[in-house]
This record gives sequence, C-alpha cells and structure tokens, in this order.
Amino acid sequence: MDKILLIGKRDEDTSSINKNLSGSYSIQLCSKHPEDIKAIMETVKPDLVIICNAGNGDTGIIGWLMETHQELPVLAVTTADGWKECMDCFQGEKYDKLFLPAGKNSLLAKCQHMLKKDVNKNSTDTTSSTGKKKILIVDDSPLVLRSIKSLLEQEYDVIAAMSGQQALDTIVTEKPDLILLDYEMPVMSGKTVFEMIKKDENIKDIPVIFLTGISDKKIIYSILQLNPADYILKPPDTKKLLNTINRVLQS
Repeated sequence: MDKILLIGKRDEDTSSINKNLSGSYSIQLCSKHPEDIKAIMETVKPDLVIICNAGNGDTGIIGWLMETHQELPVLAVTTADGWKECMDCFQGEKYDKLFLPAGKNSLLAKCQHMLKKDVNKNSTDTTSSTGKKKILIVDDSPLVLRSIKSLLEQEYDVIAAMSGQQALDTIVTEKPDLILLDYEMPVMSGKTVFEMIKKDENIKDIPVIFLTGISDKKIIYSILQLNPADYILKPPDTKKLLNTINRVLQS
C-alpha cells in the first residue's frame, strides 16, 4: 500500500482528505511544524506528500522538500487564494494542485496520476495490502520512532505518530492491529491517549503496549494499573520487543 504524508492543521479539510484516501492508501498525518515534517519524512519515507491548505506560510516547507526530496511528488490541496501565494514554488512535473473542496473521486484520481499506479477507488479496507499486521508507534522522539520502526518493518507494516492527538487521528483512520504508546509524552500523555482509546467503542479493543524510559517502580505500577496489554522499557531489547508483540497479537 502506497504511503501518503498528509501535512496540515487538524481541521475539517485535513480530516476530509484523510477520510477519503484512507481506504486506498496508508495515510500518515503530520502538523505543519518543520521539525515534525523532517522527522516523519525520515521515519515514514512516503511515496507522495499532500499539503492541505497550502499557502504563503508553506513556502519554506515546499522549498525544503524540493531541495532534499527532488523525486518525491507533492500535491497542494488548497483554495484559489492559497494557490496564488505558493504557485511559484510548484514548478515541474512532480508537483500539482487540487482546489478545495476536494471530492473523493478527484483526490483518488489525482493521487493515482501522481503515483502512476492503479487504485481501487471503491476500497474501504484499511488492512495492509501486504497481509502484514499493522503497528502504530507513538512517541515524541524521532530517534525512538526510527529505531523501533527499523526493528519491526520487515515483519510488520509500521506507521508513526509524534503526539497524542496525531495518534488518535491515525488510529481512527488506520485501525492498527497493535499500538506501541509512549507513556511520557508532552501535552497529551500516553495515559490520556490510552484512556481516550478505551472510551471509544470503535477502537477500544486495539491492544496497547506502553513504552517507557523510566524504570521507577511507581511509574511501572501506574502503567500496570491501567491494565495495558504489556509494557516495554526504552530502549527496547530487540528480542523482548518482538516476542512481546508476537504474544500480544496472538492472544
């Protein structure tokens, strides 16, 4: 399944694009913060980038993508005014635009054209086309994301999120088979994310393994009180990580 990095604010337009494409592509959400984009790009290695509501404030992002990922197609989904602000950056056959509101068929056709691959437009199955189990890693550290992804990607389809809110958005659309969730995250902690998952009838049964870099007994006790599928200390031992994931997925 081709991977699309969807860059945008958490708003109705971004949510609509995510929903319309999630059945045919693996969607990775990302904020417009440059450091988040750079970290996710290294971790996910997308086949296509979509910038929602592209405009003047995104010229730095576009310039960086053009400089560092010259062969990567980039699609601006924006308004007529937004396009006027950034159109000079979109030069070349790897770059294209689509005006809002972008319907599902238009989005799929444009992505298909830019990726030059056939897409089943009626697909609603979010299961990996490779037949592999899908694992979501949630951690605010790009280093941790890259490290764990490299350990798992041969056996599993791996997606990533760098914040609690990004994780919740991704879980709803991607329906992973398992979540590796950092317990100590800023803004929205792993504990809060876990509690929100368990309150949602559609995703509450997805098993969660907590990741923690603190071996303090009080922290471990707090984790166990939540009754997750398991917990793993960071940096994870490769054998223990794989064995734990395998056991939880088979339970």
